[in-house]
Amino acid sequence: MRNRFPQMIWLLVVLLVAPTMAFGQEKPSFDLDWYGYFKLDGSYDQNLTSHGNFVLWVTPQSYEEDDTQFNMTANQTRFGVNLTGNQYRDVEVKGKLEFDLYAAVTGATVAENKAMLQLRHAYFSVQRKGTKLVAGQTSDLISPLNPSTLNYPVLWGCGNIGYRRPQVSLFQSANMGMSSQLTMAAGFFRTIGSDLTPTFSLAAGETTDGSDDGTDAAIPTVQGQLDFQHKLDNGGLIRLGGSALWGRLRAETTQGNFEEYETWAGAGHLQVSLSQSFGVMGEYYQGANLGSYLGGILNSSTIDGVNSMGGWGSMWVKPTSGLKLTLGYGFDDPDDEDLGGVQRSKNESMFGNIQYTFVPQVTVGLEVSRWETTYTDDVSIDNLRVQTSFILNF
Repeated sequence: MRNRFPQMIWLLVVLLVAPTMAFGQEKPSFDLDWYGYFKLDGSYDQNLTSHGNFVLWVTPQSYEEDDTQFNMTANQTRFGVNLTGNQYRDVEVKGKLEFDLYAAVTGATVAENKAMLQLRHAYFSVQRKGTKLVAGQTSDLISPLNPSTLNYPVLWGCGNIGYRRPQVSLFQSANMGMSSQLTMAAGFFRTIGSDLTPTFSLAAGETTDGSDDGTDAAIPTVQGQLDFQHKLDNGGLIRLGGSALWGRLRAETTQGNFEEYETWAGAGHLQVSLSQSFGVMGEYYQGANLGSYLGGILNSSTIDGVNSMGGWGSMWVKPTSGLKLTLGYGFDDPDDEDLGGVQRSKNESMFGNIQYTFVPQVTVGLEVSRWETTYTDDVSIDNLRVQTSFILNF
């Protein structure tokens, strides 16, 4: 019996492992493709800006006309992984996880050389033919285009709206001929706001409840997009469409009283690339209470609503495969009557950059931009920004 015990153990192992090995050949698996880049940015600013390492707007000066600044950071360094499913037959299953090092921007105080991870994307998609389901955190449907800038914000707060947030979205695409495609998309998104104080008079001891007004609304925000793309035979692209969002927020108090308000936007986008070496693109939007979507120069929302409009346009040319030049302009213009106190009432930027890949996957860039931010007290602050970037893609 003692001699048979090892044999029984081996038999048990075979009985457990063999079915797994046989099934493993048919079990779906994933390929992992790591990607990202290392990026060093150095910038000179004529005046104090919103964030230093990057600029969203220019900050008023308190003691002198110019307050020159120099910043250097590696925080835009980015890394991620794409997952592609295998053996799913006629279904495509994909996923993405992506980080950069700009988490400290949200309020944490850390030394410049002790950056913190920031989650950018964490989602998966399931697609069968022209129907795709996306679940997780990724980009908004509103305003899908971005200009090519070395400055970390791609004209956010200066005409370009849309960010990233948790969502469940559904895409339906239909081919219109060999080279054209029409895509319709809609989804439910996490509503992100702040804790506003209702406009009615609070009773003695009554305060705001401390919760995000988006959470208190108890419903998600809705976004939708219509996008048409036509590919040219020479590699160019014509793309146009529109997008919209609507959400409800609820300002509650510790005594159960409340006041509801809305966030909304409508936007259009256009991209024309007549070849792979030249193109133009741009977007325009109108909406209200869009601070969490990086609109309205990120002014705080109000219950009555901060209406704003803005847009951007850019053109780029690639004389050679390793050289790219870009010019662009953006503006954001909230309604002054909706702003209280001294707040940002208009923001404009003109920029130009050159990016040169001098060895494979290694790029150097130079960007010059002029910023002007106007405040409700009629004070306008200018800023000349010169930024250099060194990038290694992998």
